Parts: sequence; C-alpha cells; structure tokens
Amino acid sequence: MLVADEPKTYLVECFWPGVDEQQHASAAGRARAAALQLRRQGEEIEFLGSILIPGDETVFCFFKGREPDVRGASERAGLPYDRLLAAVGIAGDLGRSDG
Repeated sequence: MLVADEPKTYLVECFWPGVDEQQHASAAGRARAAALQLRRQGEEIEFLGSILIPGDETVFCFFKGREPDVRGASERAGLPYDRLLAAVGIAGDLGRSDG
C-alpha cells in the first residue's frame, strides 16, 4: 500500500481544442523543463512523457511525484489541464514501431 506522501504516477488530462503535434511537442518540452526545475529545488518529480489524441483534442501528460508538485509543474508549463488523476501503469512498448 502506498503512503499518502509517497510519489505516485499521475495523468494530467488536457482538453485542448485545436491542439496539433507542434503544440503538443512544445507543451511536453515545457512540462519536462518545469519538472526538472522543481527537481533542482529538491522536489521528487519526473516528467514521464505525453500522448496526443488528435481526434479528441486531448493531451495526456504523465508525471511521477507528489500531487502538489505535479500541479505546480503543470501550471509552470502552461498546460491547459482539466483533471489530474493518480494512475497505475504497466510498462510496455507504447509508441514503438515494429516495422
């Protein structure tokens, strides 16, 4: 069982009308930089990556950290997020091409 203050994985859901791949890449770069800045300040946070769902105009960003730090990184990055949810993942080959 996880302790309340222990870092967790979070999904940051951003409904973003009109978002394109370039905006997504820029937002991911800002999220990574914001997490690194917080780490330099002593916080336990890591940007794990993001996914764009173009048909739903939604970007999902993934962080590992404490909820207040994930909120802070998301806000510093200017992510237009609607929800921040604790998440449980299973590692795999997401995004990898076998061809």
